[in-house]
Amino acid sequence: MSFFRQALPCVMFWIGMLMAISSTAAAADASSAWQPFSHVSFRHHTEEALRFGTSLAQDREGFIWLGTQTGLVRWDGFRVRRYVADPAREGSLPDGYIQSVHVDTGGRLWIGTSAGGLARYDATRDRFASIPAGPGGLGHARVSSIVDDGAGGIWVGTGAGLERVDADGKVHAAASGAPQLAAPALPPDGVDVLLRDRQGGLWIGTREGLFYRSGDHDRLEVVHLEAPAPNEPSINALYQDNAGRVWIGTRTHGAFVIAAPGATPRPIVETGTQATLQGERVFTIVQKNDDTVWLGTESGGIVEVDVRQGTTRRLRYRGDVPDSLRSDEILAMLRERGGQIFIATGGTLSQHDPRAQGVVTVRTIGSITGLNIYHLLRRPDGKVWLSVPGGAVSIVDPHTGAVAMADTLPKGRVLAMANAPDGSVYIGTQQGLYHSDGNGHAVRRVEIAGRRPDASVWALAWHDDVLWLGGLDGAWAVRPSPAGPATPLRHEDDALGDRRVTALLPLADGTVWIGTRRGVVRLDRDGKTVERLPTDNADRARAPNGFVSSLLIDHRGRLWVASFGNGIAVLDHTDAGGRRWFRRLTTADGLPDNSVNMLVQDRSGQIWLSTDLGLAGVHPDTLQVRRLGEADGVHVPSYWTSSGALGAGGEVLFGGFTGLSVVFPDRLDTRRPLPPLAITQLMLGGRVIRTLPPGASAGEPPTLTIAPADRERGFAVEFAALDYMPAEHRHYAYQLEGFDTAWIDADTAVRRASYNNLPPGTYRLRVRAINDSDDAATLELPVRVLPAWYQLNWVRALGVIAVLAVLAALVQARTSLLRRRQRELEAVVASRTAELRATQLQLETMAYNDALTDLPNRRRFNDELHRLAALGRRGGDPFALLLIDLDRFKHINDTLGHDAGDALLVAAAERLRAAVRQTDCVARLGGDEFAVLLTPASDTIVDDVAQRIVDSMRAPVAFGPHVMHVSASIGAAVAWRDGVDALYKKADTALYRAKEAGRDTWCREDMAA
Repeated sequence: MSFFRQALPCVMFWIGMLMAISSTAAAADASSAWQPFSHVSFRHHTEEALRFGTSLAQDREGFIWLGTQTGLVRWDGFRVRRYVADPAREGSLPDGYIQSVHVDTGGRLWIGTSAGGLARYDATRDRFASIPAGPGGLGHARVSSIVDDGAGGIWVGTGAGLERVDADGKVHAAASGAPQLAAPALPPDGVDVLLRDRQGGLWIGTREGLFYRSGDHDRLEVVHLEAPAPNEPSINALYQDNAGRVWIGTRTHGAFVIAAPGATPRPIVETGTQATLQGERVFTIVQKNDDTVWLGTESGGIVEVDVRQGTTRRLRYRGDVPDSLRSDEILAMLRERGGQIFIATGGTLSQHDPRAQGVVTVRTIGSITGLNIYHLLRRPDGKVWLSVPGGAVSIVDPHTGAVAMADTLPKGRVLAMANAPDGSVYIGTQQGLYHSDGNGHAVRRVEIAGRRPDASVWALAWHDDVLWLGGLDGAWAVRPSPAGPATPLRHEDDALGDRRVTALLPLADGTVWIGTRRGVVRLDRDGKTVERLPTDNADRARAPNGFVSSLLIDHRGRLWVASFGNGIAVLDHTDAGGRRWFRRLTTADGLPDNSVNMLVQDRSGQIWLSTDLGLAGVHPDTLQVRRLGEADGVHVPSYWTSSGALGAGGEVLFGGFTGLSVVFPDRLDTRRPLPPLAITQLMLGGRVIRTLPPGASAGEPPTLTIAPADRERGFAVEFAALDYMPAEHRHYAYQLEGFDTAWIDADTAVRRASYNNLPPGTYRLRVRAINDSDDAATLELPVRVLPAWYQLNWVRALGVIAVLAVLAALVQARTSLLRRRQRELEAVVASRTAELRATQLQLETMAYNDALTDLPNRRRFNDELHRLAALGRRGGDPFALLLIDLDRFKHINDTLGHDAGDALLVAAAERLRAAVRQTDCVARLGGDEFAVLLTPASDTIVDDVAQRIVDSMRAPVAFGPHVMHVSASIGAAVAWRDGVDALYKKADTALYRAKEAGRDTWCREDMAA
């Protein structure tokens, strides 16, 4: 029997969705709050190589492969590796226009091109093996789709139809071999899209309709779609979701779905007033979550289909929303293994995280665009009043999505709102105080005796039957009247220290806390006492000085003060003397920013806050800060003062620039599965290498072998956790075991470990990526540094023997020469004695000075060193020895020549003379080695002179057209009554430490007194 005759009648797909609607219509609980307003946010990757994507796939390691119109791209979330077609280079892509990318069950990457046939990527050699069209190859050069065949090979949809490539790479036509089609019944225009479902059935999409074969030996059958045209729709996309439903995208008839095996295909009917899906082209399909599927259209963005509710909505590009789609032309989509969805468009590669998040972003309310929420108020009925641009108040129902507008208010922002005991609402604006009924109607101005009617109102709060308001003219306590002016009960202005009131917090005992632009004030319940808290920004135990943005009393009765520029201050206690002690929280404690806009306490006592750079939560007992970032769903960049409230379902609301953030504390989950950690690029000796040799044993990671020629430039490893999360969600560190003594933190944007000039030996590079829950993904790379030929043990042994033999021969030859010359010299000694005495003085001078630098040489230096040591033993002043080596001198000498090296030595000598005192002795010991004797000396003098020498050596030295850069490593020791050998050993040890510390520095060894 055919595929359709075998199936039993099933419940129609859309009828099932309508039943789901009716079964859930009454469920208006916290889980559905704000979902009608939720915005789908996208991150955009705008690198040139990621544009114009046509297909997407993910390999076993976790890398994303993007086929584009100009080549193939491998991407790890940070670095792009691009492959292009180059006919002159063997192993390159056969064609640059990529139409399909597929990773088979064996982990092999297949690439279908527009005019070059099929290619398979060889990862071990980083090249491509091509299967072109022609004899022994494919029947057509256009490869539109690739799927597994279930036998280790692949099915390929080409311009000639359906073809198969077996596990050995041999191409079979559609009518030959097994498993194949029972008969060649496909249209002549070729195959555009393929799908192999979980039951092993093969779906074949062509420009003349959809075909299906349930098994390898079953006949091909036509799948009829209900479309208004007389011919079958042209098939553009095929997809099977987690529930087994098969989704079909067409070229001109929208999309269809087959809800179960044997069910009749049903069209996806778009809901809403502007439903155009059934006449559109669907390029690509992906499942967002269990109940939601995305349809990517040619020019209409994404159609989101809610299978359970039976509804749809459009996701489009919006110029006023930075995290909307960047283009309405959706060419390809992929949900990678970690859950992220990637969308390839004509202009960029976009990314969306569909996983359940604890923060919902609201970008639009009704017809309002460019949404800014200046203030918000939760009403007793669960609705929320929002202060929006234009001086308006929008009234929204978080569950139903209903939106209404309050009656017209004067131009200017609404700055504050407060629920009155009778159910009405008082509204503070830039133009005065207003009153509204509970539905936003019957708006009237409220006048207060002694206060200008149009004076702005920045803060409102109720206590019993008294309304407190604050503005630029101080704090007022008034008793409103149902119809006439309000009666003033108290007014405080100059006594506050600053008349500009920004926050009000009345307490049940009659106390009122007031925030101004200069600090915090307390009004006692006696109606007379005004306490201005002392402020000191430098003292973390004092209240902050500056703009107080929000006040809150936590579940332990502590006062929390939020301010601009000074973070949060928590009133810890008040001592017997009446001093109030605060604890300060700033960016040093984990806050996103020190400009805090609003504090809100949730039902569990957790404190949530908005800042100019994001959101955070503070545990009330430990004061530990938890920042919320893009990985948690926070997409609003900054927030408004006093714009925050606790929702009816326990959610926390914060109004900000470009939208509203809704935090669901019980949904926040930072624990994510550990991602694969991969090496994204490896450089050896300054060149990029693609592959590593195999490991030494089974299960051992590949070993990086560094030859002597590559030791100087060393190696560099770039790495990344392939979960494609935002940068702030991941922290990296690395350690080269056998060389590093501790873990080294890596820059999140760079993620690179680099080493050069490693001593010969075996090492192990360890890399780890840590998320916010301290879970770590790790990788290891064994490293072997080979010795140079002259560093081999047997070569060294032969060298020692050769040196000894040469020395013995030289001694023998020298002895013979001296004896012969002795006889000659004895004959003329008498006649030359006078001449020798005359030149003795000149020779002694030359013997004690260096000819190049005119500094004392080693001999004179040793004499002076022994003289100072003898004085020290007799109770003289202490002195110090500095041994100095020039860093990188050999490199300059080798590359620029000996003349450059001599010029550098002369310059170094001059800088040494300038850096020491006249009483000190500077000497050249030989080569690039110098020494300084400081007398008298102390630790302070040594430190000062050594630092001057290091600083002076860093200046460049000009030599002809070249500029030479050098630095100095210094070992120093101070002597009192110790011997010369001990002093020299200490200085030499310090010099070694300076070199180990990275050169261009100095170290000092202390001597015993």
